[in-house]
Amino acid sequence: MLLAGIPAVYYAGALIKGAPLLPPFESLAAFFGLLAFMAILGPVEEFGWRGVALPLLQRRMVPFAASVVLGLVWALWHLPAFLLSGTLQSNWQFMPFLLGLVATSVIMTQLFNASRGSIVLPMLFHWQLNNPAWPDAQPWDTGVFVAAAAVVAFSCRGRMFTRAGAVTEVVPERSRSAKEAAEGL
Repeated sequence: MLLAGIPAVYYAGALIKGAPLLPPFESLAAFFGLLAFMAILGPVEEFGWRGVALPLLQRRMVPFAASVVLGLVWALWHLPAFLLSGTLQSNWQFMPFLLGLVATSVIMTQLFNASRGSIVLPMLFHWQLNNPAWPDAQPWDTGVFVAAAAVVAFSCRGRMFTRAGAVTEVVPERSRSAKEAAEGL
């Protein structure tokens, strides 16, 4: 999903929308500059979203519910970009964006819990969501992300609708052998 799925969602959405498949850039330097900026901007958010907020939410609710709450908060976090002219989001509708973020939050929660609290996969996922190489497919990409989230929630229902396997530690606890080795020093 990370390498081929997310680009496929954007290209399919752009085809439906009738948008250009190659985003316009003034130069290769502008493209690579934005690519580097987005490699930092979105993924850094994951320290807070999946690194802190999700484990705290999963202490009180099942992963699916925590995903929905976090997705709603995440969407509200981005609301100012919809109100500022000149941003990409100023050309979008907020509700499809909100639904898309809730859906991607469900997917990222499963990645986070399956990796036992590593934020590396959610960071890569977030970077792919923001990757400037993909065409603007909003709002058509939303339906595909919602469908993918439904598949994830259904296929992983044993983990998404119970607290079993939910990571609740903000800083994942070291394994027993690592603790014993550290204490032996």
